[in-house]
Amino acid sequence: HSISPVDGSTIASVRTTTRSEYDKVVISAGKAFESWRLIPAPKRGEIVRQIGDELRKFKTPLGQLVSYEMGKSLQEGLGEVQEMI
Repeated sequence: HSISPVDGSTIASVRTTTRSEYDKVVISAGKAFESWRLIPAPKRGEIVRQIGDELRKFKTPLGQLVSYEMGKSLQEGLGEVQEMI
């Protein structure tokens, strides 16, 4: 569980997995990397830029979540999200 340092409430729960499921995910990620590396750098850059654009749309709620999860001020949470973007 992710527990809020602000009030001790549960923010979210995560699903546990088996070693076998974990291994499948790692293998899948390796395969994805192999195909990703074949995409020309300018195209990869454009994809990453688009991801940043989508994240910016959710900057405020993401900043609020960081703030709530970490017990930080909203401005600190927003700053962390901006840094990540």
